[in-house]
Amino acid sequence: MSKIRIGVIGAGGASGAHLGMMAEHDCFEVAAIADVVEAPAKERAERWGIERWTTDRQDILGDKSIEAVLITTPPVAHAEIAIEALRAGKHVFCEKPLAKTTDECRQVLDAVRQTGLVFVLGYPMRHSPEAQNLRQQIQRGRIGRPVWYRDMWAVNRGSPGRSIHDAQLGGGVVYESSHWFDFVLWTFGPVKRVYAHTARFKPDDTTADDTAFVHIEFVSGDSAFWSESWSAPGFGFKPNCVARHGRPHLDVIGPGGSMHFPDADGKFVLSCYENKDRGVPHGEPINPTEQWPWKNDWGANMVVTFPAEHRNFYDCIRSGAAPQCRAEDGAAVIELIEAILESNRTGTSVNLV
Repeated sequence: MSKIRIGVIGAGGASGAHLGMMAEHDCFEVAAIADVVEAPAKERAERWGIERWTTDRQDILGDKSIEAVLITTPPVAHAEIAIEALRAGKHVFCEKPLAKTTDECRQVLDAVRQTGLVFVLGYPMRHSPEAQNLRQQIQRGRIGRPVWYRDMWAVNRGSPGRSIHDAQLGGGVVYESSHWFDFVLWTFGPVKRVYAHTARFKPDDTTADDTAFVHIEFVSGDSAFWSESWSAPGFGFKPNCVARHGRPHLDVIGPGGSMHFPDADGKFVLSCYENKDRGVPHGEPINPTEQWPWKNDWGANMVVTFPAEHRNFYDCIRSGAAPQCRAEDGAAVIELIEAILESNRTGTSVNLV
């Protein structure tokens, strides 16, 4: 099938990652790139051999030869640009998060329904073999249900894009870590109740909270706990974190056993320990029932997941395939984030159902 001519709106760090992967595959022809700042738009165009660059996204939205757009701007602009693009007749691939508020999410959902165009949201963990396997093991009841899922992430500098550390533009660690919220919603379903506490510790001049503790109770009876901090001085993921690798530990604890990453020696594997037929003598080690490779500590290798996202977007447009991550999924994430922020503001748990 023919390539899709696509325009990129936003020339920040996320655009570079996407363009690098697109250059290695034959699904898309990048026709133009837009950014309100001239220098990054020009640099991206020259580096990746893009036909033209512009500081006005309407040059892309008004080009009838362009079928689709990739939105890689700061989060505050996602909803506005997505709605404009859909109304201009363009299929949309939007980087996460979908929007900053649930009201904006509703407006995007309305535009998707009214136009009938393809809308795909960029949550790469949905395409990660490691994340898919973890979800499958939980859902098949490998260690029973309900489970307690706890995920502790490292202390790092956070996104190199300073707008992400702005409370109004990017929203800080809670919005930027919406990957995790999407994964647990995808795995466990609707949320019953959430309790959270967030704070800002970064010594640099930032306005968004950079550290969070979040506890989620799901309608399914499962529970999840997540904590992450972007409080290290400076900006950027190189080096990625302070003291340890990005995901110090992940545990899933159920009535029939538990799963863990990394293993006891710090190796990148997911281990499953089942309680059945154990009878291990006191003082003897408990060995895993099964282990699986886990190639990237974050759980989503971009070399694998970005091309898979792009291919899904392409297949949705050309073959009518279903989006792996829809606008509705993104709206559920923002609803959860707003509950997290409300819980932090009030110091109480927030009920969603």
